[in-house]
Amino acid sequence: EMVMWMVKSEKILIQGLSKTNTGNFMGFAVGGPFMHNHTLAVYNSGLTGDATGKLKVMFDGREILNHWDEKGNAEFEDPFLLWAARRTEWDVSMHDHDVLGIKPAIDWAVGPWPKRFQQEPKGGLYYFKLPNEVEITLSGVDYMSAVFKMAPQQGQSGYCGNFNGVAEDEFEPPVPGSVPKELVPAWNKAVGEGLEQVRDADNLFKLASPELAASVLLVQQASVLRVGPEDPMASPCKDAHALDEAEQACVSIPDADLRAACMADFCLTEKASVVDDAAMSGVMEERLSDGRVPLFVGHGPCIDIGGQALRAVRTKGVRIA
Repeated sequence: EMVMWMVKSEKILIQGLSKTNTGNFMGFAVGGPFMHNHTLAVYNSGLTGDATGKLKVMFDGREILNHWDEKGNAEFEDPFLLWAARRTEWDVSMHDHDVLGIKPAIDWAVGPWPKRFQQEPKGGLYYFKLPNEVEITLSGVDYMSAVFKMAPQQGQSGYCGNFNGVAEDEFEPPVPGSVPKELVPAWNKAVGEGLEQVRDADNLFKLASPELAASVLLVQQASVLRVGPEDPMASPCKDAHALDEAEQACVSIPDADLRAACMADFCLTEKASVVDDAAMSGVMEERLSDGRVPLFVGHGPCIDIGGQALRAVRTKGVRIA
């Protein structure tokens, strides 16, 4: 799995979450100056262990579109920033008809493209309208099927391309004979800028969804450990057996961040003592939290233990929550 740049530009940032072993698109996150640094994330809940695999929508750390009426419909609005809607079937008065006209490179087993959005698609049908005329339409078919509609951005890069009108500088065909003939049209390799894995510091998923943050971080770090970057020397685990030993040694560490760090340290040092060190770090952080020392977890509104936004009270010279 990896978090990748779909659109990387000065104003608009869109990241995707992909299962690299199967090629499935599992989620996306949107943020940047055009969103006034608010974040929206939509992902298949199977990423966090939910067997239903339903779609989950998070806005600044708060779940939205999760309370449906008797027809399975829901809406959410943050004026001048986001209008979001869930429907069980295609609405000609709401959805963009051009989405149904998109032609896939090959005929996938899940059926023709329009079928992913019509006839009560699996997981429901979601529509998001954002600033700068950015629109997103998606359903839960094949984990997630999504269409992003936006104007080209200056300096745009990422897996969605640079939109300069020249297809040749955005992808290259597979090596002849490397894939079956019928898959060649859909087996292009992306080229260009913005194709690197998203740095943890830039990860929008961590800002939009506290629940997903640990899962995404573990997914990213485990991906580096298992697959390794382009430089094989950068991977701390020398082989799959070493990685398995690290996973077994650090399995008792509950925190995803610390567990991934424990695995890396174990591979580098081959010392069991790193497990105790990681466990002690977890205890220290827990004690800091118990001592009411604030720990940064991301941007967004203050919420209580039940997930409800705290009420803000304005006073003369002081603003408290």
